[in-house]
Amino acid sequence: MKRIAVVVCLAVLAGCGPSKRTATIQISRMVEPKTPLSSQHMQIAVMNARMEGDTDEFDQKKWAEMTADMLAGKLEQASEQNKIPIKLVDREHMKQSLGEKDLAAAGVTDGSDQMAAAKVQGANAILSSKVTIKVDKQKGTGKTIDAMSAIGWARGGGGSVAASDVEKESRNITVQCQFQLKDPGTNEIIVSHNGMPSQHFDKAKTPSPFFGGSKTEANMTPRDKVIAVMIEEQAQDFLCKIVPMKIDTTLQVQSGGTDASVAAVSAMVVDDFEGALNHFKSAMSETPDDHNSMYGAGVCCEKLNRIEEAKKYYKQAQSIKPKEEKYNEAVARVSRM
Repeated sequence: MKRIAVVVCLAVLAGCGPSKRTATIQISRMVEPKTPLSSQHMQIAVMNARMEGDTDEFDQKKWAEMTADMLAGKLEQASEQNKIPIKLVDREHMKQSLGEKDLAAAGVTDGSDQMAAAKVQGANAILSSKVTIKVDKQKGTGKTIDAMSAIGWARGGGGSVAASDVEKESRNITVQCQFQLKDPGTNEIIVSHNGMPSQHFDKAKTPSPFFGGSKTEANMTPRDKVIAVMIEEQAQDFLCKIVPMKIDTTLQVQSGGTDASVAAVSAMVVDDFEGALNHFKSAMSETPDDHNSMYGAGVCCEKLNRIEEAKKYYKQAQSIKPKEEKYNEAVARVSRM
């Protein structure tokens, strides 16, 4: 009877829980600079980023170049799309004429970029950046049922079901960027941007008591992908101070545990965001701590360009789940608008 009870218990665990729906929502917005870039600063040299932080946790040279290439690529794209006569100094030519030390020296916290800039021919503006990356990893272990001993016990082999230790890890990546556009002749700062720190947290889940496996960094989002996304987001926040930028954001909305919340997500799938918002409001009145519906309501309002209302719902979701990454990102995103 005990063996049957275990099997039934596992079957119930696998089949229980309310039906959920998920919608993938794309939000696009055009951000215009408050002051257009002067014609005197259209020839821009994009310097390699100055890298700081946990330098043993990432390839400094790679990210210094990738950050600069990302900035240059987005500037070039915006220039073409908006017919702005920006001319970028060829980065391959810069590498040959300046060398690695001069490129790396062009940080935003000292005056060395002026000296490096003096060697860049044809530039009347220098774009420099500093990127700080910190990686915090925590390791531990958890208990889970050993699969082989459980199979032997279930077949009547006697003995007891053994437990084994499995690894579990968590990882928190923080990225903060600073950008400056300077006049190389006067060393005057034309535009600057100090980004708020961005964080990506992969939580170490407790292994399942039933045949759970290790959760290490190998099972998490690739580190380079996380860093690239955060640098790109902060770079866009800076560049929209210089040129018009189209910013695309992809959001995942999951329904809560009520029929109203499921109906709301279904409405989002067919682009009925007003109807979805009404369903989410009904779901929240049924279940006041339904953070999924709060977030979904925020996404509806953001999609409808009701930014202050979106911020209200995002903050409500954040108050219920303060460590939820997408809620924190949402509050930060609409706060910048």
